[in-house]
Amino acid sequence: MKKFMRNLEEIVGGILFIIMLVVLALQIFSRQVVDNPLTWSEGLAKFIFVYVGYLSVSIGIKENGHVFIDYFVKKFPRRIQTIINYLFQATIAIVIIAMGYIGYEMAMRKVPVQIVSLGISYAYMYMALPLLSVLMLYRLLERNIQEIRNKNEVK
Repeated sequence: MKKFMRNLEEIVGGILFIIMLVVLALQIFSRQVVDNPLTWSEGLAKFIFVYVGYLSVSIGIKENGHVFIDYFVKKFPRRIQTIINYLFQATIAIVIIAMGYIGYEMAMRKVPVQIVSLGISYAYMYMALPLLSVLMLYRLLERNIQEIRNKNEVK
């Protein structure tokens, strides 16, 4: 279970990506070979793509893989670099919280609007942002706590 939770984004994202690939292949086959396009495939592919995209952001946060330009920061003494880094991490957390809140507000506005081809509310697609913002925030805190425990400088 620990391994699953540690690799949650990769596992769920990989499964969703494969489903999206199969759906798009079915769409191409039905359109080009059978000459009878699927009405729901494009809507489902977009829906899955949104979730896969936000899962990949969470992976980037977990692995500290996002772009960080530290040219000027490295010119400061080590202590100041650490303070600047903590300020950056706090800023990232604030942005994630704001994204989650704004995403929730957007999702609530989309409740009455339907994805016609799927027969579901757009709110389910827009809920990707607030739901996965929680995961992003968790991964950010987890990474920073782990690095502090290891007595490494947080990057």
